[in-house]
Amino acid sequence: MTPEQESRANDYANAILAELRAASTPAQCAAISAKYAKAFDRLQEVHPVRAIHIVNLAEVKKQEFANAPKTISTKRPRRRVAARQDEHRSLFD
Repeated sequence: MTPEQESRANDYANAILAELRAASTPAQCAAISAKYAKAFDRLQEVHPVRAIHIVNLAEVKKQEFANAPKTISTKRPRRRVAARQDEHRSLFD
């Protein structure tokens, strides 16, 4: 592989990684996957390490989307249960 080919492969990999990082829905990730399918196949042949980075990021995004409903909402303040329990204990002592 020539340095120019390696540079182009890195550019494609960086473009794919940037778009995956910016994706906010699974549908966007699927669209990115379809868009870069041919380039990714070639990238696996030419630069397999970069292809592994892309696969790993895709797995991370998949986990992120799967765990999204389980996250705590930040729109309202969290209750401080431990502090209230301490207050109740001090009242009865």
